[in-house]
Amino acid sequence: MSKEILMVAEAVSNEKGVSEDIIFEAIELALATATKKRYDEESDIEVTIDRDSGDYVTKRKWLVVPDTELALLG
Repeated sequence: MSKEILMVAEAVSNEKGVSEDIIFEAIELALATATKKRYDEESDIEVTIDRDSGDYVTKRKWLVVPDTELALLG
C-alpha cells in the first residue's frame, strides 16, 4: 500500500493544484480517525507517512500515571 499512497498523493495534488504536504496530512488524519473508530475513540492516535517511501507508522500515545496517583483514584 505504500507506493499507492505516494501515487494517490501525487495524482490528487496535480489534479486539484494542492500541495502534496496537505494531501499527506489529510491522509494521515483519515488513517488516524479510522484507527480510533476501529479500536477506541478516546485513543490518542498519530499516523506518520514517510514522504519518500510511502511507508506509514501508526502510534498510540499513552499517559503514564504514577502508581501513587492510581491509588488515589481508587
